[in-house]
Amino acid sequence: MVKGQIKVVIELLSYVARAFSLGLRLSANIFSGHLLMAILAGLTITFVQINIFTLILGFIPLAIILIIMCLEFGIAIIQAYVFSILASSYLKDGLYLH
Repeated sequence: MVKGQIKVVIELLSYVARAFSLGLRLSANIFSGHLLMAILAGLTITFVQINIFTLILGFIPLAIILIIMCLEFGIAIIQAYVFSILASSYLKDGLYLH
């Protein structure tokens, strides 16, 4: 009887760890993209405020920010797809496996 209870606890921890790791991975991906764009935006603002030459140089990080925004949009689509696939898989396992 004790072995069965240990199996239940291990399975429960397995399902909780799956859900936790899914949420942690999604939040880390979102946070890293936003942090990178915030750093480049600060660099762009600094370039614009110094003088006219750096104002022109400020367009380079601005272009990089626009490229990163496009990449972030693509990553968001991929993350939404992965989240929906994994969430539906976890729900299926929770409902129909036992």
